[in-house]
Amino acid sequence: MGIATVFYLIGTGLYVFYKVQHAGNGVDDVAQDQIFMYFIAYQLPVGVTGIILAAIYAAAQSTISTGLNSVATSWTLDIQEVVAKDMSDKRRTRIAQIVSLIVGIFSIVVSIVMAHSDIKSAYEWFNGFMGLVLGLLGGIFVLGFLSKKANKYGAYVALVVSTVIMVFIKYVLPAEAVNFWAYSLISIVISLIVGYIVSIMTGNKVSAPKYTTIYDIPEILSDSSWEQRH
Repeated sequence: MGIATVFYLIGTGLYVFYKVQHAGNGVDDVAQDQIFMYFIAYQLPVGVTGIILAAIYAAAQSTISTGLNSVATSWTLDIQEVVAKDMSDKRRTRIAQIVSLIVGIFSIVVSIVMAHSDIKSAYEWFNGFMGLVLGLLGGIFVLGFLSKKANKYGAYVALVVSTVIMVFIKYVLPAEAVNFWAYSLISIVISLIVGYIVSIMTGNKVSAPKYTTIYDIPEILSDSSWEQRH
């Protein structure tokens, strides 16, 4: 996250330099999220450019590898293990390899589609997409964390309703109507309201598991302090 922030700040500074202070210098047609790469490719000495590009590609490969491993591990341990218990290590490894291959192929296809589409900024598109996905999942998490009355019916309905509304906002409303930075906040608020109302309507009488809501924090702290004293 720290390196990404540094790159973001450098890119922002280069955007201001080329687009604002030195407009009309031949880079007006360069996309916003490509100005940093333009600077590296055309404004630095050849040797320095090669070293920086090699470092960027190495970091990208490392990030891709980490992402594929995380997805494969999550699927194998959190989903496949529930569906088919008592799997051998060999079968788990095989499943993880297949999941990594599928996710890798899917990522390549998405990259090809994005490269040949009219997307003006891959950075904005990615943040808008993550705002949709993380906002929906985050809303369900916050619902269960803040309410003892939340149940699975409320979570299911909140997920469906939030998805429909966010798809409408992103693909039906004009692009300037809602900033993509607000996607996560909107979906979280919708999930909380809809999920809580549906949970109340379905008559949830089962309390949330222990140590799973914000109301359990005092008890968690008291238990921790008791264990430290003894």
